[in-house]
Amino acid sequence: MIRTCDARPGARHGHVARPAVHWPVHLAVHWPGPHSRHWPVHIAAATWRRLIRELVLIAALAVIYEEIRDHMVQAGAAAASHALLVVSAEQSLGLFHERAVQEAILGSDTVTDAFNAYYGGTHFLVPILVLAWLMFRHPAHYARARTALAAITGLAFIAFWLFPVAPPRLLPARFGIVDTLVAGSGHVESALLSAAGDQYASMPSVHVAWAVWCALAVYPVARHWTVRVLAIAYPLMTVLVVVATGNHYFLDVIAGALLACVTWVAVTRAGAWLTVRIATGRAHRQPGRWRPAGARPGPAAAGGLPATAAGGLPATAADGGPARRTTRRGGEPEGPPGGTPIAA
Repeated sequence: MIRTCDARPGARHGHVARPAVHWPVHLAVHWPGPHSRHWPVHIAAATWRRLIRELVLIAALAVIYEEIRDHMVQAGAAAASHALLVVSAEQSLGLFHERAVQEAILGSDTVTDAFNAYYGGTHFLVPILVLAWLMFRHPAHYARARTALAAITGLAFIAFWLFPVAPPRLLPARFGIVDTLVAGSGHVESALLSAAGDQYASMPSVHVAWAVWCALAVYPVARHWTVRVLAIAYPLMTVLVVVATGNHYFLDVIAGALLACVTWVAVTRAGAWLTVRIATGRAHRQPGRWRPAGARPGPAAAGGLPATAAGGLPATAADGGPARRTTRRGGEPEGPPGGTPIAA
């Protein structure tokens, strides 16, 4: 039988629901100019607490990343050996075309510098903006996106630890792939490129994984078509940049995209399963808050006759009502256990 939940906040038998109390923090935003305005911004204290909790999570992931990065500095020999394995696999699959893609941009220092800046500048900035946009504009979708991003990053950390891979720009010279930071005009600082990732964190491509995550998080909730186009174009542009700059192989790109998609689906299904489990547990702990669909609260709630289910039939114990009634041989209904007859 289908049931509906009395979802009134704080609803209990014999108690009056109390309204939630929010303690807002009042800020003011002043827009300078000839037509200056003064907009008050109300941010609840709960929002600040949530923001601080998320910042702590990001800081913890950053600390773990730096720890792994420090340990992998000594994995240069293993990373170079694994890189040759990736090159061999791509040659067998007909995917080893990183040099051809790179040669398309090396003729222009402007394009090379722009690609280097894109690689180092958007990796952290865009996901942070997406998280902030979801938190304040679409909070119902924030938890899934944040959990998926943390899971993607954590799984990538494990892969970096177990299977470090040197990027194509660190391959031997015979492969013809150069470091675009050196080949460019030098306007982009090396620190910007170093901040974008680990030197041996090539497989899978976290740049591509995070870019695909951005598309999966933004596209379903975007209302304007331009935002959806940007959500699709961002991972495609990221694939071109990471390959052209010599930072990732095509297999890295494929692995990063698969990691993002599989993790997103897994987190979505796990969230749905957990929601059902929590709702079921609450229903078992508070049976009085559940009743059959279409049924009105019966006199049992006031101490009278048992509540009736849809169609006028008495609610059974399985439906959250009183014990099932039985019938004597003569056809007279018996009362509930205890011997008290039910009034006709």
